[in-house]
Amino acid sequence: MTTKQRLTGKKALVTGGNTGIGRAVALAYAAEGADVTIAWFDKPTAAAATVRAIEKLGRNAQAIRADVTNEADVAALFAAHRAAFGRLDVLVNNAGIQKSQPIDRTSVDDWDRMMAVHLRGAFLCARAAAKAMKPRKSGRIVNVCSQLGYIGRGDYTAYSAAKAGLIGFTRALAKELAPFGILVNGVSPGLVDTGFDPLPDRAKREHAKALPLKRLGTPGDMTPSFVFLASEESRYFCGQLLHPNGGEIMP
Repeated sequence: MTTKQRLTGKKALVTGGNTGIGRAVALAYAAEGADVTIAWFDKPTAAAATVRAIEKLGRNAQAIRADVTNEADVAALFAAHRAAFGRLDVLVNNAGIQKSQPIDRTSVDDWDRMMAVHLRGAFLCARAAAKAMKPRKSGRIVNVCSQLGYIGRGDYTAYSAAKAGLIGFTRALAKELAPFGILVNGVSPGLVDTGFDPLPDRAKREHAKALPLKRLGTPGDMTPSFVFLASEESRYFCGQLLHPNGGEIMP
């Protein structure tokens, strides 16, 4: 892997960092010179494997189990990161869930959990990051949004609503934290083939055919946006959403 080492010496925290996009981002950050804490909720074997992969790149890493909707878990997560790495330069709010459900089969608990993971989780982690970054007047927060926050999708009302809320949160937080030297931006991927989306394979194939690029995205297609937003190259980006989506929407 050829990199520019744009994140040399940086200390990053990636939630949901043991699988899918989060894992790819954690590895890309390490390849660019960062030490990384990954937060995970399930799949401990994948978390351990991600740590080993980062260490093979010559960087330091740790995996901390945390429910990002739980205030005590988030406090412990950030304390563990601080104990290991001393400071926080980059937070990626990637933890997320998906569930395909018609609205008339969506329970209140399903709805509340979707909002909690995507919005409460981003709030708790961003609040902790702001406390860590403000004294240094420097930092990056990258929220993983979604194109469904713009266009929606049938049977994904809860997910689409949560991601639309996260887009608004990203823009408001960017305005609030910019005076402190903290840049907040987001990435709104299209459909990425990670096994995370519950769409059946046939639906995915049909979706790919409808895209200008005629294929689904991969986690590797997403990582350049995340590296850019964590690096000095994004120094004039504030409250922006990048859209690696194969051309499905062109905002």
